[in-house]
Amino acid sequence: MFELESFIGGNYRPEIIGGRLDENHQTKFILDYSAIEKLDEVKVNAIAFGPKKDKVLFNLEYAIDYLDNILILYYEDIHKRWSYIRTNTECCFLYKKNALEQYKIKPKCLYIRGCQIDPDDKFWLSLGEFYNFVDTWDGKAVCSPKSQNNNESKLYQLNSSLKKASKNKANISIGNSYVIKGRKPFELLPNHNSYIVKSLSGIRSIVVDETEYKNWNQFNLNNLPILFQEKIQGNDLRIHVANGNLHGKLSSEKEKVDYRYDNKFFSLQDVYEFSEELRKFCIEVTSYEDNPLIGIDFIKIEDKYVVLEANPSPGWSAYHEHKGVKKESFISDLLAELKNV
Repeated sequence: MFELESFIGGNYRPEIIGGRLDENHQTKFILDYSAIEKLDEVKVNAIAFGPKKDKVLFNLEYAIDYLDNILILYYEDIHKRWSYIRTNTECCFLYKKNALEQYKIKPKCLYIRGCQIDPDDKFWLSLGEFYNFVDTWDGKAVCSPKSQNNNESKLYQLNSSLKKASKNKANISIGNSYVIKGRKPFELLPNHNSYIVKSLSGIRSIVVDETEYKNWNQFNLNNLPILFQEKIQGNDLRIHVANGNLHGKLSSEKEKVDYRYDNKFFSLQDVYEFSEELRKFCIEVTSYEDNPLIGIDFIKIEDKYVVLEANPSPGWSAYHEHKGVKKESFISDLLAELKNV
């Protein structure tokens, strides 16, 4: 089938490490559906779902202990080791713990990790149905599928939750953004400014400026709309919100436009102090996005902040890696959020 090429080439749209299902995974224990009416009921604080190789789940597994009462289930085991049911009287999960034990699980909270999957994948329909189940579940859901909707159009997000939250906040502003489709609109961009280019949708792309995209095929601008934002000189700031608290990482000496792909990424500075205005903005974004766990990207210029976007399913493990020794404050707040403390 003929496919149109995007202005942003495939080499600038990287796969998220651990974001795909593990094709080699073998389910250890299989549910016995003939016995589900007689299962003992177990209550847990939360269940986290995602691909087996997901870096976030990997770090979360090291962070939790028995007393946290948090269960991790892999997408690769859906309808095999675990499943879900909804009746007129209850909504719960089924889980095969080991060769002898299986239970009916009732969680207070669901934590949903994303998954890169193609339409022809055998899990496509199963995960789609599961996401629909989550979005109609009556309990608490962190990073639910429906909470991803705003970020599916970064321009919509800028003009909805981020714009609302920045209202009447003197030191927080929205970056000037342009949706470009076609060479003519591209040529009409004010040429006295520098711009960064990124995917308009929720698909990740490596952010670059004109020093790179000037060599790209401008004809492909006719195919798909692209987001251009005015480039701002300042320091990248990522803030994660969890349990109503802020946790920041600052990039002060990057060599590339996109600090996430810079050699200095692992030298990010911790930020512990936030102005009341910035704190209020971030909390309001979680409210407007209906998502208590979120990552917000800013450019910091002295005491002013330009917001770029809000990630509704942040890969926090890249910023707050847990090595199984001491839990940093973000991990503690994340666990508190999942336990509904």
